[in-house]
Amino acid sequence: MRVDDIMTDEVATVDLRSSVADCARTMLREGAGSVVVTADGGPAGIVTESDALRAGVASGKPLSAVPTRAVMSSPIKWVRPDSTARAAAKKMREKRVKKLVVVVDSSEMVGIVTATDIAFHLSDVARDVGQMIELKDKWESDRRFR
Repeated sequence: MRVDDIMTDEVATVDLRSSVADCARTMLREGAGSVVVTADGGPAGIVTESDALRAGVASGKPLSAVPTRAVMSSPIKWVRPDSTARAAAKKMREKRVKKLVVVVDSSEMVGIVTATDIAFHLSDVARDVGQMIELKDKWESDRRFR
């Protein structure tokens, strides 16, 4: 299964000049667990729900007073849309992240894939593997192929 089969192509974004309050509002409005921070038309970083919560508690300031660039993770961790879900999961594990921005040509963002996306589609993968095993067994048992 490829990343472009399971990714979300409508990515919640905020501008680099935004505040953490803007990030939180966007996440709530979009029902997203993160926002990609953009600058000059491309992805510059990412802010997760945990980042926003940590910023509010650690700074003691209103979220509107905390700049996004102070809490965003940068540089972003990314994957290509034609990568396999397995490769994306491996990269998430190695980089210790739960989200990868999906990019083409090293800068054009086309989506985001999360650990949840991969887990949700595991049942599809298991079904596909089961079908392949059934087909293999059928071929092996067919006398014409002996």
